[in-house]
Amino acid sequence: MKKKQLAKLKQQFRPSYETARQQLFTAIERKTADKFDLPTTVYINPKNHEELLIELLKETPKEQKIAVPLDENFKIVVKRIQRLEADLLDRFSDNLVDEIAAYWLPTNTQVSATPASTPVTETAEVKEESTPTETAAPTKEVEKSAESTADDSDEVMTFSAFAEKIAAFPKFSAKQSSGETIVIEASPKEDRVLATISETESNTFTIETALERKYKVKLEVIPLIEAYAHTAISKR
Repeated sequence: MKKKQLAKLKQQFRPSYETARQQLFTAIERKTADKFDLPTTVYINPKNHEELLIELLKETPKEQKIAVPLDENFKIVVKRIQRLEADLLDRFSDNLVDEIAAYWLPTNTQVSATPASTPVTETAEVKEESTPTETAAPTKEVEKSAESTADDSDEVMTFSAFAEKIAAFPKFSAKQSSGETIVIEASPKEDRVLATISETESNTFTIETALERKYKVKLEVIPLIEAYAHTAISKR
């Protein structure tokens, strides 16, 4: 089957944007309940359609609702879920659910290693960011989409646009070197590598543990990294 015919066939079976977004909401509700015994309901704020509300359906000494802005990065991820990108729905919902649980669960009942004092990052009630340790930690596995190709992507991010967005975060920068792009955080002792994106193969990148620990910014930075990695090499 020719590439254009295959792309047209895939397009016919893609869910709508609203359906893809609801799939994400449903996955969050299911996983908070199954993994952490936290019954939740996830919905668009009726008073602000650019805001997602995650509401805990049982008593808590903390805020009952967490607000997440539906910014451009969030919308890009939903569009990629809509394109049925392999495993993205699970990966993104897992990250969100871990952050949600870190906010509501007491320290002694948390399953993950996330500090309990740190809530989900993109919220109106975000606390102060935890300072990462200096000890080097193993990196996450390289994430690569098996189903989608960068050439079929509706989203294109050039290196200059990516570097500009990364530089908007304090002490962050993006540099190209030896067939890869590196996201770096400046520090008094030495620069810390947060992520590495291949410049020879699309959809190939590594998220370092140092970035995973940055609860206040990782849900904004990681979608940028994924969007850049998803862009075809020739279009960067």
